Amino acid sequence: INTKLDQHPCIITTNEMGAVRHFLKTNLLQRNKQQEIYKLLQLNFDINPKHILIKKLFTLHKSNNTELANMLAQQLIDNALVTAGLVEDPRLVLTGLNKLLEKVLEKY
Repeated sequence: INTKLDQHPCIITTNEMGAVRHFLKTNLLQRNKQQEIYKLLQLNFDINPKHILIKKLFTLHKSNNTELANMLAQQLIDNALVTAGLVEDPRLVLTGLNKLLEKVLEKY
């Protein structure tokens, strides 16, 4: 939890962010291999408890709408990874984003 965040629902940090970005770019990792690398890099995931998306995620979780809550949580993680410059090809996160949008718009 990071109470200093104001605009972002969550961020990803590491002590050596520049070195991490360089490492990822020079190794041209695919998304499935990136997951393994993220574990090794000791990334920090900071959440802004005051952000509306985090509040809504908590509400979804409490209402047992686990599918939508999981989709939103994954998208927030993907967004934080893109913002941190840790995704080689940001287009890879569009599939999840599109599925989330479809789920949200099912009722309309």
